[in-house]
Amino acid sequence: MTYTNEEYAEMAIKANEEGKALKEVKGKLKLVEPAPIHLSDEQIVSQNKAMKISLINEANEKIAILQDVIDLDMLEADEEVQLKKWKKYRILLTRVDTSDVNALFPEKPV
Repeated sequence: MTYTNEEYAEMAIKANEEGKALKEVKGKLKLVEPAPIHLSDEQIVSQNKAMKISLINEANEKIAILQDVIDLDMLEADEEVQLKKWKKYRILLTRVDTSDVNALFPEKPV
């Protein structure tokens, strides 16, 4: 069966919304459960490293802003407490062993 670009796009959007995959079954496009993705240990370690870098960068940004607030005496609410939490979080991130495929990352401060 032939589908127009619009029909295909409509099916693809629906599949995405439902967390499904598009698959041709007996000449017709069907929404099916996606096949599980199996990553190699190398891929997982690579993702762990990227995640660690990204989370440390985010923590650095939060810390820099909170430090500026304190340095310029522009404190509101619990910003000094937030700064300590983000610094602790950053330290915990640096201790994550990304070479472990089961690496656990600390929870972000709230």
